[in-house]
Amino acid sequence: MNVVRMIRISVCVVLLCAFGVMSVLAQDRSVYWERWDVTIDDVDTTSNEFRVTEAYNIMFTGTFTFGSVVIPLDYIESIENIEVRENAQALSQSCSGARGTFCAAEQNNELSITYYLFNPVSDARRSFSIAYTVIGALRIYEGGDQLWWDAIPAEHFGFSIGSASVNVQLPSDARPREGIDPVETYGVPTTVSVNGSTITASAVRALGGDDSLQIRVQYPHNPQARIPAWQASYDQQAAYIENVRPVVDVGLIGVALAIAIGLPLWIFTRYQQHGRDPQVGAVPTYLDAPPSDMPPAMVGTLVDERADLRDVISTLLDMARRGYLVIEESRTEGMFGIGQVSTFVFKRTDKAIQDAGLKTYEQRFLNSLFPGNTLERSLESLKMVFYTVISAMQTDLYKLLTDEGYFRTNPNTTRITWRAFGSMGLALSVFGAILAAAVIDTISAAVLCIPLALGLSSLCVLLAAPVMPARTSNGAEEAAKWRAFVEYLRHSDRYGDVGAAAQHFEQYLPYAVAAGIDRNWLARFRQSDTFVPVPPWYFPTYLGPYSGGYRSGSPFPGRGGMAGNLGLPGELARADDGGFGLDDISGGIGNGLESISNGLTNMLESAGRIMTSQPQSSGGSSGRWSSGGRGFSGGGSFGGGGRASGGGSRGFG
Repeated sequence: MNVVRMIRISVCVVLLCAFGVMSVLAQDRSVYWERWDVTIDDVDTTSNEFRVTEAYNIMFTGTFTFGSVVIPLDYIESIENIEVRENAQALSQSCSGARGTFCAAEQNNELSITYYLFNPVSDARRSFSIAYTVIGALRIYEGGDQLWWDAIPAEHFGFSIGSASVNVQLPSDARPREGIDPVETYGVPTTVSVNGSTITASAVRALGGDDSLQIRVQYPHNPQARIPAWQASYDQQAAYIENVRPVVDVGLIGVALAIAIGLPLWIFTRYQQHGRDPQVGAVPTYLDAPPSDMPPAMVGTLVDERADLRDVISTLLDMARRGYLVIEESRTEGMFGIGQVSTFVFKRTDKAIQDAGLKTYEQRFLNSLFPGNTLERSLESLKMVFYTVISAMQTDLYKLLTDEGYFRTNPNTTRITWRAFGSMGLALSVFGAILAAAVIDTISAAVLCIPLALGLSSLCVLLAAPVMPARTSNGAEEAAKWRAFVEYLRHSDRYGDVGAAAQHFEQYLPYAVAAGIDRNWLARFRQSDTFVPVPPWYFPTYLGPYSGGYRSGSPFPGRGGMAGNLGLPGELARADDGGFGLDDISGGIGNGLESISNGLTNMLESAGRIMTSQPQSSGGSSGRWSSGGRGFSGGGSFGGGGRASGGGSRGFG
């Protein structure tokens, strides 16, 4: 068994080493063109054809078995009579993949030539020549015909070229006329010589991994010359690029600027006219009492213009404070006796929940919490169920505040409308970018500016959506007053006597929850020696006086006693008529004040998590709680978008 295992390990090691060596060898392979010379001759200006011969002297590092030539056919009618030689020995044409053969095939408007070396070459020099006849690549114009050829394409796979030249041999009657017919090269710098009908361009330096060399020669027009099939559309596009596209570019950029500037400016104007609240008179920095009897959920929605989850939770506490329910907390030891786990149960009092004085969202909340004749409901039982109620309550709150004249229009509808416009604009910009990419070559790259401007402007619409709802004069004044009250809740220790605030602890707690400062509100009294009455609707059954819990459907317990729960004829007399307080518990039971405060905090956090939970498979939503002296006679200038025939790529593998 050990021998088998050793053999397996040895095989793995050998394979890993082999892969490693192969990887290193692959990385070390390189091609260096010592020379790359291109000859263009046998030019027939009448039938529109010429012969191209590419000659390479190459130093190989590593092992190679084949070479590749790819020539685009965009501005060529066809390529024929292909010959490939290796060290002057001709390869035969065959697509068998055998050594000493080459295969030529057209695909995707490209001619691909793959030639297989007679023998693999490793760390040695070889010479190659690829010759072919080009049909229909000469450009015919009355002012002078042209040969424009991409002799050394930019794609030679990153390998450098030591020296390069292009030699063009025109017929004797087609020699360029000095001062009339220009001869130019593009790409690597060259020296150009014109000797009658012979034109030679030699690179003045080595070519880098992505350098190229193109030559463009004009010669006297041959009236008998055959015009290539592709030239008419090419000339039309070239004329458009040189004469029309500059104007189109200006127009497209102008439209894009109009969108990019005009739409955000319109949004700002719209906000100034319809999205800002009216000015209100002077409002105190703080108010130490609620400015009206508006319920906390409506206050939270009015102040921040959103019906949040905390507004729903504040409704739970507000309904308890008003005597519709009692919250009972029980605690058990955690797993392995570590820590404690709290469970919460909501219990109805004897107060009817079909109350004509209840707001729509309040009635919906109670009916959903206690459906039918249900008298009690655990917080856990709301998991995966109650989330369906929250969005309806949000809708109720928005409609209620709008109907009562606090908002000009439903704030949620306003935000949704603006978001819809922004989303539609983004979708149109994406669709427009796709269309622009499809026509960019025929129209202009500037066409992309329009969808880009539309997309940026649409983002501005989405960013503006949250601030577009506007309050009425009454709504703005009411919101300012409630903000002053929230300021008092946030810093009551700064603006007055904490003891005075403590007497309203349970009354103000729902507003603190709606304002999102309930933690601060609870912590303030936890750190104070001030007497804080226990909310009569809160039953921590883990503490002695509350161990009996609350009997569902019984009268709401009065402040300072639990007569309704115990079935006594009235409240028990106390020496301190201030009622049963958190500090009373903390003195006789270990850290009761801290415990109750933590219990309330835990209940609020758990309620928020459980009430919004929903099944994984549900698709519903619970709502969110954001050379010549003249130019060429035709065909377009090279810098204006014209392209040479030929090119493509050359490489070895």
